[in-house]
Amino acid sequence: MIRSRLRNDDGWLMVTAAMLMSIMLAVGLMAMSLVDSDTARTRQDREQESALNLDEGVLYAQSLVLQQYWPNATQPAPATCTSATAVTVQSCPNKDNLSGTNFNNVDQIADTTWRTKVRDDGGTLVTAYQAASADAAQSGVLPDGATPYACAAPCSYDANQNNKVWVQAQSTVRGERRNVVALLQLEEIKENTPETAVTAGALSVTNSGNHGGTPMIDASGSQVIVRCSGTDCVNSEPGQVVPAPQTGVAAPSMLTPDQVQRFKQRAIADGRYYAGCPTPNAANQYDLSGQVVFIEGCASPPNLTNRVLTTPCAPPNNMSQSCINTVNSPGFLIWHCGRADFSGGMTYRGVLYVVNNSDGTCPATLPQRGDSTCSDQPSVSPNDVINTNGGFGVWGSVAVDGPGCLKVGSNGLQIMFDPRVFGAVQSYGTVGLVQNTWRELPPSSFS
Repeated sequence: MIRSRLRNDDGWLMVTAAMLMSIMLAVGLMAMSLVDSDTARTRQDREQESALNLDEGVLYAQSLVLQQYWPNATQPAPATCTSATAVTVQSCPNKDNLSGTNFNNVDQIADTTWRTKVRDDGGTLVTAYQAASADAAQSGVLPDGATPYACAAPCSYDANQNNKVWVQAQSTVRGERRNVVALLQLEEIKENTPETAVTAGALSVTNSGNHGGTPMIDASGSQVIVRCSGTDCVNSEPGQVVPAPQTGVAAPSMLTPDQVQRFKQRAIADGRYYAGCPTPNAANQYDLSGQVVFIEGCASPPNLTNRVLTTPCAPPNNMSQSCINTVNSPGFLIWHCGRADFSGGMTYRGVLYVVNNSDGTCPATLPQRGDSTCSDQPSVSPNDVINTNGGFGVWGSVAVDGPGCLKVGSNGLQIMFDPRVFGAVQSYGTVGLVQNTWRELPPSSFS
C-alpha cells in the first residue's frame, strides 16, 4: 500500500504549493505598493516642506535687503525679483545666498526657483493683502492726513510713507510650490544725541551790527558751546549771540562713528544720499529736503543761491519764509567731509550738522578742517567748516565737530533754536514682520 501511494502522481501537492505561492506573491506586491505609495507621499511632504522652508528664507532675505534699500519713489523695488535676477540688483535678495549654502538639502539643490514682489500697503491692500489686486495702482493720503499721493501700477515702494510694505514670496522645489506673504515694517530708532542750539570748534560773526537789537544767533532755552578757549576763537559783537558763548568746553561730537554710518545707510535707503557734492535735479534745483540727507564729501561746495528747492513757511523773527523742509517735518542734514557754503534768502528747518571727519573715515583729500580759530573776514578761510551769507538761516540747531569754524556772514546765519527738530534725528533699525500678518496663499496666487 505504501509503494502504491508513493507511485501516485495526481499532483495535488504542486497545486497547493502554487496556490500558496500566488497568495504570498499577491500579499507581497500589495505590501510593496503600499510602501511605494507611502514613500511617494513622504517624498511629496518632504518636498513641500523644503519649498516652505525656502519660501520663508526668501521672505526674510527680502526683509534684509529692505533694511538697506527701503523702496521709495526715486528708488522703487523691481516689479518682481526672481532666482534668475542678477546679483547686482540692489533691491532683490542675493540668489547666491539662497542656493547651495543656506538651503542645500537634496531637494533644494536639485530643482529650485523662487520669486518675490514688494507692494505698498495702500489702496485695496490697506487692511489685507489681496493677490489679485497686488499689481494695481494705489492712491491715498500721507500720514500727515492732508497730503494726497498716487502710485502707478505696480506700486513697488512705500508710497504712503508709513514704513510698511507687503512682501509676497513664492518658491518651487521639484515642482512643489509654496506661497507666503507678510507685512514688513521698517523700525525707526531715536538716536541719543546732544540737543544743543549751537556747537562748534570756533565761532565768528563777521557782520558788525545786530540788526536793531535782534540777535544774529538766538539760542534762548539752550546754549552756544565753543570748544576753543583762545582770544581768536570767538569773534562777535555784544548782543549778536544770545546767550553768550561758553568757550573752552570739551563738547563731544554730535554723533559717534557708528551713528554716522547708520544715518548714512538711512539716507541711502531713502534715496537722499549724495556721494559727492549736492547735484541739481532736472529743474536745475538743489534738493536738500528730507528727514535725513547725507552729503558724503564736498571739497568745493556749489553756489546754492536761489537754486534750492524750498516751500513757504512762517519762521519767527523775520527769518526767510522760504524753507527747506516744513515746520512739522524738520530734517537732519549731515555734511560728512569737506565744508559747506550757504547763501541766499532761505531757512533750513531742522538740524544742520558737519561731521568734519570726526569719525576718521574721510579721504586724505578732505581732512579735518580748523585749528580752533576763526577769522573776522567774510571770505572763506582754511579753518571754516560752515560759511554763510545772504540771509541764509537755520531754524533748529547747528553742530560742527572738531576744531572747525562756524562763520556767520553778511545778513547772518540767523540761528533760531527750536528743540522740536531733534525728532528728525532718527536712523533705521531692522525690518521686522508685523504680528499676525504672515499667512500662506494658494500656490497659484502669484501672477
